[in-house]
Amino acid sequence: MSQTREPLGPVYAIWGEDRGKVERALHRLQQRVQTEGGMPPEVSDAAQTPAVEIVAACETLSFGGTRLVIVRGADAWRADDAAPLVEYLAAPNPATCLALISDGVVTPKLRAAVEAAGQILTFGPDPKAKRTERTKWFVDHTVAECHRFGAKLPVAVAREIVRLVGEDAMSLSHEAAKLASAAAGAPIDKELVTALVVENPEAKAYELADAVVAGNRAKVFDLLDELGVGDKPTDPAVIHSTLSRHFRGIAVAQSLGDGATPDDVGEATGLKGYPAQKALEHSRVVGEGSGERCVSRLASLELDLRVSAFGDLGRSGDDGRRFVLELAARDLLGLVRR
Repeated sequence: MSQTREPLGPVYAIWGEDRGKVERALHRLQQRVQTEGGMPPEVSDAAQTPAVEIVAACETLSFGGTRLVIVRGADAWRADDAAPLVEYLAAPNPATCLALISDGVVTPKLRAAVEAAGQILTFGPDPKAKRTERTKWFVDHTVAECHRFGAKLPVAVAREIVRLVGEDAMSLSHEAAKLASAAAGAPIDKELVTALVVENPEAKAYELADAVVAGNRAKVFDLLDELGVGDKPTDPAVIHSTLSRHFRGIAVAQSLGDGATPDDVGEATGLKGYPAQKALEHSRVVGEGSGERCVSRLASLELDLRVSAFGDLGRSGDDGRRFVLELAARDLLGLVRR
């Protein structure tokens, strides 16, 4: 964009899970507008601002150079919400530069309108990538980030970092910076990773959801054991929250029918990118209506975690909470197969 010095376009959509690169791309766009005598940016949040108000800001005449209008969270708009902006982009104001920023993909019609009028910049794995392709992207990203911070990271060690941290580009970048600083020029090894990288409990909880859907009973209870022991055990409430979010996505995906797409699931649930895709994939392999049944069982689990009589079991109340979590996992394994 800034390197080729093509004229500024009327609209840019910048999105992806690599939020660091998304922000750097936005910063470059802001600098470009300022160096060319543009006005300070007007920043809005799509969740709080109707698209019609964004259109009004874009159509306002400018007497001080290019007007830069930034909309964050643009993937919050659904198709009907974004309709005024789609119409505007058919003939956009050439004195305004609109930047749509988001973690996930905007609605299909809005995306097509941006492609026709301006430019799309994406940073992160393809939202429709297969599991192995997605994991490889995060491993490669971690290696590249360590290199950016001046350290060498073997691919095998990068895989371990991704396993511990989870598939979050920004978190992996932070870990890369920390490890590169600690390595002080030496290659990063597993010993350093073990010493400095703290496991993200949600990463393991998502792995638990995969095992439940796959019907892998042994892995489910092995994971529950891993989550419950160690120096930093995962609170059952965190596991419950992650499972509930995922199975709600499955339930919605099943309600949308066979023709549903990840974008449809995202619009209906608020899940973005891979989580929406994963919910859709799981919805097609579990039993009909099992998503709703699992959501209902997880609602009961929430109550059990707070006031169950099993809270008196074991040496502490936490033993009882883990027991009701195991009972729920047992039930979920059955519910997904009915």
